[in-house]
Amino acid sequence: MNMPILETEDSTITSLKGIHLYHAGMSNCSMRVRLALEEKGLTWISHEVDLGHQENLEPWYLAIHPKGLVPALVHDGVPVTESNDILHYLEETFPNPALLSSNPALATEENEWVDLAASLHMKAIKTWVYGSTGGASKKRSDMMHYAEIQPDKSLVAFHTHSLDGFSAEEIETARKMLADVFDRMEARLKDNDYLTGDAQSLADIAWLPQYVLLNMLGFDFRPYPGILAWAKRQEQRPSYHRAVADWMPKVPNWVVRTGAKLMRFYRKLKPA
Repeated sequence: MNMPILETEDSTITSLKGIHLYHAGMSNCSMRVRLALEEKGLTWISHEVDLGHQENLEPWYLAIHPKGLVPALVHDGVPVTESNDILHYLEETFPNPALLSSNPALATEENEWVDLAASLHMKAIKTWVYGSTGGASKKRSDMMHYAEIQPDKSLVAFHTHSLDGFSAEEIETARKMLADVFDRMEARLKDNDYLTGDAQSLADIAWLPQYVLLNMLGFDFRPYPGILAWAKRQEQRPSYHRAVADWMPKVPNWVVRTGAKLMRFYRKLKPA
């Protein structure tokens, strides 16, 4: 598999030994990489990136991840970017314990669940998250600089669009796309403890963070008792506590939702 490995001569990066993860606590993409690291029992060094203060757009971080996204992993001086690709990198580099089935059909299905999470990240997950909390992912005054440094123009377009908020139709379309996936998950979990059978896999790791984030922000999971039961089982795993719970705000979900809405409202009001 071709990995998004960044070639760099920056000695501050190439001199790093071991596994270094640059991440943000509530980032769903960061959660899945932390989960994989913990499930594999790997020792890793945490570098928390402050997204609120746009630390991810500072030159030192752009040298690690040119798109300024979290997470990024540096393994023995080699940066690896994009969360789903990091999952595959970890699986190939540290194959035990395995998070992909030895059964080719199940492994294919597990990879399809991982790919599905990636394909819906912008058009469904982020659209619903930003839309349901008021849009405005960035301040208008920051967008010119962001457009200059961001090589991925689809990200520029998304954040520019968020300044005026997402329409009710766009939010509902995103919700329906997510509901279609959760219908599939519900059916798969009817007779299974895990998404693809009887063992934890990259499929569970790719989708548990989506549940955590969406549930925290008010997505209605009441129609999905199988997903709720699966989530409860996942929450009992030691990896969940170290990779997810320890990084979550120690406040009720309604406080998180209110805070997110106030932050996005503030971004719309504040010109600079």
